[in-house]
Amino acid sequence: MSRIMYQVRTYLELTQMGYEEWQKAMQMAKDVVAEVRREYKAYLESGDKSHSDKANELKGTLPGACFQVGDVVVSIGTKKYNKGKRGRWREMRYAYLNGLVVIDIDHLKEDPRLLFERLNKEYDLKALGIVLVYVSARGEGLKIVFKARPVAEWGNLICQQYEMASLLGLIDYVDDACKDSIRLSWLTGPDDVLYCDTKELFNVEP
Repeated sequence: MSRIMYQVRTYLELTQMGYEEWQKAMQMAKDVVAEVRREYKAYLESGDKSHSDKANELKGTLPGACFQVGDVVVSIGTKKYNKGKRGRWREMRYAYLNGLVVIDIDHLKEDPRLLFERLNKEYDLKALGIVLVYVSARGEGLKIVFKARPVAEWGNLICQQYEMASLLGLIDYVDDACKDSIRLSWLTGPDDVLYCDTKELFNVEP
């Protein structure tokens, strides 16, 4: 079972995510995601940047998961919001990797659900070590979470992302801003989860 760090609503809380908490987080996200997608669609149709800004503002209220981090060391905060305070702050230098990697596949030219159907037919996702696939917040991309290969085989986090994306034929759609191990992946609703190995992620039988 992989240990995932997650938080709900605040950047100041990090706790261990379990299956029940994950389900609750997705239920919380469902209505917000619908609003995000409405605003983003309005932006695409009108070009009015205020809709894009609103979509980003709403997205920032979603529950977020650090899929690549299992724990963080207690440290003294150095940022404006936590300066001098002791806590488990989400900083890369204090993070313990948990053996998972997340790829942010964005700005797809096809419906992400149709893309997933194709991938699911062409590849044995479990054999590839993929444990979770879900539609991203704006509805035009996928989050793909998989078990990292040995460093000697696939290298560091960003290299791991590119290796898996290349294998799946998605190299042109990788958001390389996700090379940061403590970067949040915004969670979406239960209906957006296209594949999940709950045994691997949460030690829960499907």
